Amino acid sequence: MINLDYLCIEAVQDIGNNGDKSILQKALGILQEDGIYAMFLWLEDKNYKNIRTSITKLLNKEEIKKYLLDSTNESFNDNFKEFCVNLQKIAENIDKLFFLKKILERTLTYALYHTKIEGSKNVEKD
Repeated sequence: MINLDYLCIEAVQDIGNNGDKSILQKALGILQEDGIYAMFLWLEDKNYKNIRTSITKLLNKEEIKKYLLDSTNESFNDNFKEFCVNLQKIAENIDKLFFLKKILERTLTYALYHTKIEGSKNVEKD
């Protein structure tokens, strides 16, 4: 069984202090309202590569990748066009699509809370 929480927490640590509360809120809202593809298009359009790079690292973890991609030789690429090809393959299978959405929602939610905590620590120091 996969411990998704642990893997998502690792990704959040990778996003770290580079995450901006408003960006994460917007990305999570787009994911929930408009879908996975729309969220990645928005991230690419706004040039928020650090978030997509962290998510790409998460999705390339063997524990997750084996459920999303058909071949063990495949991986999620930093190149956006190739990344979208992988998303299109995943979208063919509704179970894979829901699994991916669950991972993304959990990661973005944790990242959002992480930025709130970091922000409140900075306020207390002032």
